[in-house]
Amino acid sequence: MDLNTLLFASVMARSGFILIFMIASLKGDSAHAFRFWTASILGSAIGLLLIYGDPHYPYFLPTRGALIFGIIGLSLSCVWAGGQVFLKRTVKPTQFVVMGVVPGLIYGSTRSLGAAPDLAQLLTMATLTCSTAAAARPFFVRTAPRYLRSQLLVGGAIAMYSVALVCSMILISVRLWNLSPSIGSGHSDIFLALFVDQLMSVLTYVGLIAMSLEDAQRRMKEIATTDPLTGLANRRGVQDQARLVSGASHRAKRPVAVLIADIDHFKAVNDRYGHECGDAVLKEFARRLAAHGRPGQDVVGRWGGEEFLAVLSNRTLDDAVGVAERLCREVSQTPFACGDRALTVTVSIGVAEMAGNGFFLEQAVTSADEALYLAKRSGRNRVMCAAGSARWDNPISAQPYRPTRGHPIPIETSALAG
Repeated sequence: MDLNTLLFASVMARSGFILIFMIASLKGDSAHAFRFWTASILGSAIGLLLIYGDPHYPYFLPTRGALIFGIIGLSLSCVWAGGQVFLKRTVKPTQFVVMGVVPGLIYGSTRSLGAAPDLAQLLTMATLTCSTAAAARPFFVRTAPRYLRSQLLVGGAIAMYSVALVCSMILISVRLWNLSPSIGSGHSDIFLALFVDQLMSVLTYVGLIAMSLEDAQRRMKEIATTDPLTGLANRRGVQDQARLVSGASHRAKRPVAVLIADIDHFKAVNDRYGHECGDAVLKEFARRLAAHGRPGQDVVGRWGGEEFLAVLSNRTLDDAVGVAERLCREVSQTPFACGDRALTVTVSIGVAEMAGNGFFLEQAVTSADEALYLAKRSGRNRVMCAAGSARWDNPISAQPYRPTRGHPIPIETSALAG
């Protein structure tokens, strides 16, 4: 393969990706990021043609060199900006402009001032190395619970450009200090540079496409496992997360407890104050329930309707009852805001322990559900444990909490079906 063929292949490969990226930039959650990345590919393709089509390569004339390195710098700025947008971070205009303009300015100004071509190249390569490292950085910063695999691929490919630029700086320094005059930029150097560029660019662009697909799959899974009203996990999400928690706790021989909470007379809230008020109560209760859980350890979600479930890892039955009692007390004593109203709401909670002897999640949920309905039949606004537990007859767990302030919802006895 000769040099012209390799250059043609590099430009054509970019042309193909430009078409794909232009389509992706028309519509979708990542459209804005793909607009930046399309501009980046276009800039790199133009830069390649200008660099290796220049008869003075690698010692460009001041104006032409400033143009070439300005285009390359803007290409790197667009990669960085696209990564920032894709990962929901802020694009700072000052940083964007500096990354794009400085390499060209440095080359053009140093050459115009009469600096040696190698010195001008060395200073320009140093700025390009910094810009490339900055372009790679967004892809190494984790924002989601875990990295996207393709995110690391893109970051690694761009980082390799920085390594290649550092190697070029070393060679230029050797030439500059006349340590080895035989080292130059001949035909073989151009061939190697084009080969590395094509390899890394393909990895980068394929990685960017894979990133968008992987992110879309993750968001679809989040939508499928998240309750849109409260933002907590829905029934499916709770089951998926709870199996992981219970499995890990079982292997580590740690206790796990389950509690099911049901808002008392919730149907009456909807009937009297409307579904908008009911939704506000659900969202506020979800927030309070989540506040009693430990992020990364406990699973909290909406089980269905006005019923919520929490799986508490490394918590004994006594610990879980304590959590449930604090939640029950807080709910009854702190009114819920609904427009200009302050509603007193109560909750009934059933608690069960998932022991490490084969007492699995489904069985624990069933036991907690039975305890919940016992709490409902016993007068509501209380915590009850599953039958056969150590706390079954404990008067504290069956003691209702009386609200001390707020304005209770005037519900008739016939409305207890809620």
